[in-house]
Amino acid sequence: MIKNHFTLEMTSDNIAIVSFKNKNLEMNVLEKDCLLELNDLLDDFSGNPEIKGVIITSGRMDQFIVGANISEIAAFKTAADATEGASKMQAVFHKIATLKCPTVAAIHGPCLGGGLELALACDWRIVTNAKITKLALPEIKLGLIPGAGGTQRLPKTIGIQAALDMIATGRNIAPLKAKKIGLADASVPEVLLLDQAIIYAKKKKNSISLHRNSSLSKDLSKLAIEGNPIGRKVMYRKAKDMIETKTKGFYPASYKALDAVFDGYDLPVAKGLKIEASYFGELAMTKESKSLIHLFNATNHIKKHPFKAATEEKFGKSKPSNVGIVGAGFMGAGIATVCADRGIHSKLSDPSKESISKALKLANTYFSKKVDRRKLKSFELPSKIAHISPALNPIGLHRTDITIEAVYENLELKQKILQDIESRAGDDWIFATNTSALPVEKIAEAATNPERVVGMHFFSPVEKMPLLEVIKTNQSEDWAVGRVVQLGQQMGKQVIIVNDGPGFYTTRALAFLLAEAILILKEGCEIKLIDKALTEFGFPVGPATLIDEVGIDVGLHVLQTMSSAFPDRISLDPKLHELVEKGILGRKSNEGLFKYENGKKGEPNENINKIFDINESKTKHKAHEIVDRVLLVFINESVRCLDDGILSHPHDGDVGAVFGLGFPPFWGGPFKYIDLVGAKSVVSALKSLEERFGERFAPAKSLLEHSENGTKYFPDEYIETRF
Repeated sequence: MIKNHFTLEMTSDNIAIVSFKNKNLEMNVLEKDCLLELNDLLDDFSGNPEIKGVIITSGRMDQFIVGANISEIAAFKTAADATEGASKMQAVFHKIATLKCPTVAAIHGPCLGGGLELALACDWRIVTNAKITKLALPEIKLGLIPGAGGTQRLPKTIGIQAALDMIATGRNIAPLKAKKIGLADASVPEVLLLDQAIIYAKKKKNSISLHRNSSLSKDLSKLAIEGNPIGRKVMYRKAKDMIETKTKGFYPASYKALDAVFDGYDLPVAKGLKIEASYFGELAMTKESKSLIHLFNATNHIKKHPFKAATEEKFGKSKPSNVGIVGAGFMGAGIATVCADRGIHSKLSDPSKESISKALKLANTYFSKKVDRRKLKSFELPSKIAHISPALNPIGLHRTDITIEAVYENLELKQKILQDIESRAGDDWIFATNTSALPVEKIAEAATNPERVVGMHFFSPVEKMPLLEVIKTNQSEDWAVGRVVQLGQQMGKQVIIVNDGPGFYTTRALAFLLAEAILILKEGCEIKLIDKALTEFGFPVGPATLIDEVGIDVGLHVLQTMSSAFPDRISLDPKLHELVEKGILGRKSNEGLFKYENGKKGEPNENINKIFDINESKTKHKAHEIVDRVLLVFINESVRCLDDGILSHPHDGDVGAVFGLGFPPFWGGPFKYIDLVGAKSVVSALKSLEERFGERFAPAKSLLEHSENGTKYFPDEYIETRF
């Protein structure tokens, strides 16, 4: 029997094999019409005593079920609607759990969110031992909790502690670990999946509880703590303290996940599910969930960039497999390491043997840590390092797919390297310059073929920072831009594409934020207070700490570039030159706005007040005033980047701000923030600041338009949140 999304086959032993393939989408996503079909099938099974077992598997070769349809979740307009939606999905899965015959989930590929909740409703779970098989409940990353039974069935399957770890982090569980913790009952090669599933489908129902109890009783210490109310109270307090430390109270879903697990643990499943659905409904209406779902949509949006077609036309389905890197400093070393991690070969060129040695040491340290964390087998480490070919000269780089220049910010040097590479380049050469502020167009002036030059702005440290800002000039060929984006995506980066201009997007917006923080400092505000105000708002680090991390000398260079481009709106304090001349450069010199000892941050640097002639007793800055000034000047400049054509879409602005500059994810980015708070409120606050502090706070053009028209940057996203 074939329905729209489900195919049913019967074995000679009357085992029903149900294969799911969502015909509406390219991914196996559970949505309303799919669940209605599954519900009807289950009703048929429950009324048919001849069926001896049910196996649920996938009709796709590379995935089981990757979750529920996020668009349907985002469309809920009230908490009651979201609660009802969760309850309906729970009811379908409850029918799986209460079938009289054994049920088996046969899992190959990703089994995520609602997919895992469906599998948990089955009596048995068989997984393949393939690398692509992974199990997870990632709802927390969207500001939600599992709403289809995950918070109730998972703790009873693998224990509270292991379940909380999965639910609170959303991390992936590999097949062998899934088998070890009791999440999977067997792990087999892909070719044996259905055979093994049929074996389990023939087992008796009463053997299931014996199997589960046997697995859980092996860990006596776990049983002693989780098996009694007093032990669970201790666990709850410790877990709550850990959530406080990690989330700083910014993510309500973490607390609701904890409550859902513990509130429902001693209750009958039906009552526990009711609690879970209620909490899910509440969370679906929070600004945090709306923002995180927005970011999920935004990251998917930026992957569908307009340069793909030109790249595929020129290169077909081939992807960059080797790159040249000029410069083995901190950035070049990081780029080579990430390429190696993703299986991309690089030729790393630098005339300094010491730099090459440090770069290889960085790569070795990076991969050794992965071995320690069991993310990499020890025997795989040498092969990863072998992806990096060091060289003291750039000979041979013309044979690479893309050459990335990663030397320090000097226009003449970058142009010289470009000319050298171009003189030996092949037909399809691409030159990508890693720069944070220099106009790519200026660098490309040295090229005979400037259309092959693209900017590739990595963030430091490259191994940790997820953003890559690709900069196209007016001359850049579409296929070259697309090829560079393709490489960035292979490296696992969130890639935004922006147009060339002073500071592009991220550096320009950040420069205004840092400049405002320096102005507040000069007014007599304590350094610690500036940082505290912004971290309590949700930034991972404060602006003073960030200046030290970036390097005061680097910050000075950026501010010089920005003040030259926007002299009416950003000023450069001459005292910054004095700091650099005195060798006060931030963390790298053990002295900046803060003091450092062996790289560890200490107290504010008392010399700063003397150099800037600051008297902290003169003024008293309130935290909300600091946040308003630093945050709104940043948001306003982000909007100006959109108005000036640097950004082509607000999605790029939000992804760039969150993944590159530390903008709080639970606000969704500067453009989502405007939509959440309201353009009128933002404009009103900016005008008030403009009256007090000048033109840099004058509201951007499109912001004024949205304020006057009552419109949003993301009009299709429903917003009704509780603050």
